[in-house]
Amino acid sequence: MTTLKAPVDSAPPTRQWGGAAVGGALVALMAALYLGGGGTTPAVAGLGDPGGLTRWGLPTAQLILDGSAAVLIGLLGLAVVLPVQRGELGGDALRALRAASWAALVLAAAATVVHLLTLSDLIGRPLGEALAGEAFWSYTGSVIQGQAYASIVVLALTIIPAARLTLGHGGSIALMCLGVATLVPLGLIGHSSSGDYHYSATISLLTHLIAMAVWVGGLIAVAWYAGQRGRELPRVARAFSATALGAYVMVAASGVLNAWVRFSSVTELFTSAYGLIMMVKVAALVALGFFGAAHRRRTLPLIESGRRGAFRRLAAGEILLMAVTTGLAVALSRTEPPVPEAPEVVSPTRDLLGYEPPPELSFTRLLTEIYPSALFSIGCLAAVLLYAGGLWRLRRRGDRWPIGRTVAWMSGVATIAFVSLSGLQTYGMTMMSVHMVQHMTLMMVSPVLLVLGGPVTLALRAIGPARRGDTGPREMIMSAINSRAVRLLTHPLVSLTLFATGSFMVYFTGLFESAMREHAGHLLMSVHFLLVGYLFFEMLIGIDPLPKRPPFPARLVLHLLGVALHAFFGLAMMESSRLIAGDYYRDLSEGIGWLPNTLDDQILAGQITWGSGELPGVAVIVILFVQWYRSDERAARRFDRREGEAEAERAAYNDYLAKLDADSRRGGG
Repeated sequence: MTTLKAPVDSAPPTRQWGGAAVGGALVALMAALYLGGGGTTPAVAGLGDPGGLTRWGLPTAQLILDGSAAVLIGLLGLAVVLPVQRGELGGDALRALRAASWAALVLAAAATVVHLLTLSDLIGRPLGEALAGEAFWSYTGSVIQGQAYASIVVLALTIIPAARLTLGHGGSIALMCLGVATLVPLGLIGHSSSGDYHYSATISLLTHLIAMAVWVGGLIAVAWYAGQRGRELPRVARAFSATALGAYVMVAASGVLNAWVRFSSVTELFTSAYGLIMMVKVAALVALGFFGAAHRRRTLPLIESGRRGAFRRLAAGEILLMAVTTGLAVALSRTEPPVPEAPEVVSPTRDLLGYEPPPELSFTRLLTEIYPSALFSIGCLAAVLLYAGGLWRLRRRGDRWPIGRTVAWMSGVATIAFVSLSGLQTYGMTMMSVHMVQHMTLMMVSPVLLVLGGPVTLALRAIGPARRGDTGPREMIMSAINSRAVRLLTHPLVSLTLFATGSFMVYFTGLFESAMREHAGHLLMSVHFLLVGYLFFEMLIGIDPLPKRPPFPARLVLHLLGVALHAFFGLAMMESSRLIAGDYYRDLSEGIGWLPNTLDDQILAGQITWGSGELPGVAVIVILFVQWYRSDERAARRFDRREGEAEAERAAYNDYLAKLDADSRRGGG
């Protein structure tokens, strides 16, 4: 009797590796809960015991919630990246959406269980007693945890029918956005939602959750697609490889930021249960990095040759390790961190700033008082890595990119990082003069450097065109460039108006004080200054393609108008007798004795605004004249080429006529 051998390309079926992943996640979760005390300690000290069902069932349901959310996002992302014809999804994409609807159903059920068990955990009573009376309705309508999980249930239930009814590519993108939105409530109620720098910690946690879901869910979706014998697996695997690398970096960066606020010293990593669990999680993430490198090096070529089983075998092991990591992450959310989430007594000044008031200002402290802003640290890291990725693709292809553009982009990102992550941010929350240094840098210095880096041009050169009939990243960028919104925002009068009047609208209304009192408002204000400056200087000196740019004489006039209006704003601030955000700075001065007189500091801020615009203004004028000169040179060379070609054509025509005349003479003789 002949025994048939399994083909070399064989791989474990989905049920087998899926069951192993679920089992590994549960084992890691239970072990970490036992080690960290998350399965025995109530959520709030001093309350009663909610019972074993809540203590162990809640983290288990949370694990299912996190896993199903990742699978949902991965399947929706798969439907987005699969090819479309005339905006309509193909059969593979529709099957991915149907599978995503089942993941959304599991997510809704898990979120419902977590919602109920969290109520039991918060009030310290078994589930049956917790649901009695008005506690459930009060918890669902008024408590942030109840609102968060209820919103996840609503979003998941919305996705279920929508995933089965969607037929177009735009609908799949909208569903992907809804899938990512299911993670937002989780970022608002984690450990990072309170304590010092809690806004920054919340953003880093949310980034961590989304990047992890894209990474884990994306791999599961690609492995599922390979099991479905999808025809576009090589293309999907290549797209996931690049996405997974970016997600891995974001997971690592956001994890470091979360650890920054969770630990007061490095020794707590080894002396606390929270630290030990985190160290195991870090080790798992490092191992996953090696898996990813092996995936890029070995399996992508095998997929191209048709050996799909090679990818599924490696993916099965990677998914198992990812599941273990997810179990550890859920256990961490149930484990008490070394640094309390909030001090027992919070001073009004600390509550206003969101962190411990800094010591008296000095030049050294301006450089060393680090502010862990998650938005700008992760944003700057992404800007550097994406630009470097574009350079790497050009170099691998043999193309060149001017070194000056790279230096300009990296310098621009460095200036943003310096004013947003150093003591300039720490002291910028307490003194208007320091804040104005940030403002002027973000509006007058960083944008000039960034637009000279030509990021859109680099992206268009690095990203290849999609297949005929498909819509890829390059096509999306070109569509955005030619959109009505970009035409409007880059119109000379619109960009000048935004640049010149934005400061007046922020500082001479109540917007500035409102933004300083809310960290989210302060971040939005900083982003506003950066974007307005970028739009204005992109219109003036940018090298990226725009629908239309004014001629150089008009650009020079627009720049001089912008600089003059900005200087007028500084003069108005110096001459103003009304305190800007006076109540905010008076509240700070009550708790920080070394702060200078508020009006004197405001006058200094106006002087900084008045004087600091001169150097960037002169630099932009020099850049404009250099670009003007080079443009004229290029126009002259084009004219010379056209004239040379015309002259050559005239000479050839005259030679032709002379030849005809000579032939006619010889024939006549």
